[in-house]
Amino acid sequence: MNHLTFDQLSVNHDIQAYLKAADDNFAAIGYKEHGFRHAQLTSHIAGNVLKFLDFPARDVELARIAGYLHDIGNAMGQKEHAQNGALLTLDILENLELPYTHIFPVINAIGSHEDKDVDPSSAIAAAIILGDKTDVHHSRVRLRDLATLDMHGRVNYACQRAFLRVNGETRVISLELTIDTEICPVMEYFEIFLSRTKLCRRASRALKCEFELFINKDKFL
Repeated sequence: MNHLTFDQLSVNHDIQAYLKAADDNFAAIGYKEHGFRHAQLTSHIAGNVLKFLDFPARDVELARIAGYLHDIGNAMGQKEHAQNGALLTLDILENLELPYTHIFPVINAIGSHEDKDVDPSSAIAAAIILGDKTDVHHSRVRLRDLATLDMHGRVNYACQRAFLRVNGETRVISLELTIDTEICPVMEYFEIFLSRTKLCRRASRALKCEFELFINKDKFL
């Protein structure tokens, strides 16, 4: 049985090509970064979520793999990118001879990471959502002229720090944001990211945890 590791997968040339194509598509329209940085961070956070909650090492590794691959569907276009990404991942992992008992949890997590109206079907799926939806940061913004940024761009540009804290003992997952309110008032964050905040709370509860949100050290959830 092939036990593919994240380190092996992250240097795969085909996967690197998909990630570059996905990010190039967003760069062409001036949209925020969706390339290697986002893939690596999502992978890191997703793995840590399960690690700190004492999930098996296999689940941690699969979460890292799914987090790294979750947005490769954007190489084909943003619409239905989650489902397209799951199909691309199925093909990639079959070619790498990963067993289906490992493939299915990964493609399920990727294919469902944008589902906002249903609970995540697995711990791996929940971890991917938390890794993806908490990546709010000024470094993702390509256009640095505030006059040209829409509200979504301003919210990301205003975020100086984002950290997801996982407390395995209290079963609390906390997103800690530092936002420059001269660039973006806190209310704009909620206008743009209320749906993803709800999704993070849903994902946390699927892991039998509560979700908290702190902005500039003030607790909002």
